[in-house]
Amino acid sequence: MKHIINERYREVYDQEILDNGLEVILWHKESYEKSLFMMVTPFGAQNLVQQDEQGNIIHHPRGIAHFLEHKMFAMHGEDVMNRFSAMGANVNAFTSYQETAYYASTSGDPKEPLNLLLDFVQELDIDEASVEKEKGIIISELHMYQEMSDQRLLMETYASLYQKHALRYDIGGDDESVSATTLEHLYRCYEWNYHPSRMILICVSGHDSQELLEIIRQNQAKKQFSAPLLIRSCEETEPAQVARSDYEFTMDVSNPKLCVAYKLCGIEEPYERLRCEWGIRFLLDAYFSSLNPQYQNWLDEGIINDYCGCDVDIGKDAGSILFYSETKKQEEFIALCAQCMKQVRKGEISDHLLAQLKKRYYAQSIRAMNSFDDIAISFVRSRFLGVDYFKTLDHLYYLQAVDVAHAAAYVNDQHRSIVRLLPKKSS
Repeated sequence: MKHIINERYREVYDQEILDNGLEVILWHKESYEKSLFMMVTPFGAQNLVQQDEQGNIIHHPRGIAHFLEHKMFAMHGEDVMNRFSAMGANVNAFTSYQETAYYASTSGDPKEPLNLLLDFVQELDIDEASVEKEKGIIISELHMYQEMSDQRLLMETYASLYQKHALRYDIGGDDESVSATTLEHLYRCYEWNYHPSRMILICVSGHDSQELLEIIRQNQAKKQFSAPLLIRSCEETEPAQVARSDYEFTMDVSNPKLCVAYKLCGIEEPYERLRCEWGIRFLLDAYFSSLNPQYQNWLDEGIINDYCGCDVDIGKDAGSILFYSETKKQEEFIALCAQCMKQVRKGEISDHLLAQLKKRYYAQSIRAMNSFDDIAISFVRSRFLGVDYFKTLDHLYYLQAVDVAHAAAYVNDQHRSIVRLLPKKSS
């Protein structure tokens, strides 16, 4: 077992890779009673096409990662949530575009919840009837989200930005893809992506790490697994142009909502990607938040309201900057976003404001180390990206004005999509 101590952040964890390939991280939080256990596979909604080492290619139905997450909670004819509740523990899961995670927490004896988490994630127990029943549940869930105006606006924005990238699809898929998902699809997806060698188990706990590791070792020693497969995702090259430059739709809302989105290229190198995303975020905060003295004027003029904001997201193969607001002055808002992008592209930020923003976000990152959930998912995501979690914090701490200017060079305002959500007209 490898013992890691980070003196700067005063955090300690142990790492061990078991014989079956499962990577175990034991993050020790001294004097805490709570324990959080999270098992994660780097298989999410965007991994729609995969290839094994023999060259076999699988085209997964859209939304299969989310569908599989739903079905994992069935175990020997019982809902595994009930078993966790009987132990006084909580369990849940989530699917993102990049991963699927299952996690349990307890303030009591960790042995039973930890064993149960390992057991239900490492066994898929479903049949045709249960799969068919689940389709209706998932489709109803998708329809519910489509009735949420903010969620719908975001999804229509992604569909407008991307021509081929899987971000253009809802994490849960759609009615057609869910209906087309079969028992065979789910088992094949599980076999390819849930082998221990592809997963990480992270335990954040005040309990003794060696005792937790022994529980895990004993659990895994009782199980047999097939030989691991070397799997890679196949991604289509995303064109620079947007799929739709201007799109509008109606919903039962009181006021119009608008999203102005700019399409960016991805950045392959993870630390470069991290630095650029922070740099662009700082520039957006400088020019499109209350830190800008003009912000109050925009509010007073009704160009924006309290539902207003912006965000940047950069992946290895695609990225975006989004501006959104609830506004009746749509053309003025679009012009405002264009002006902001011109300022961002200049890459200029005062030393005072840079220091202020660094302190804000760095403090948020440090506080996150008191959250077991934040530790677990942030550490695992860093691991899957091949970067050191603590170094990601260091990159934020040491970010300089020259890094912000460098990040601005990645900003492109040539590929823009405007998505308008309008109130339904009265009949």
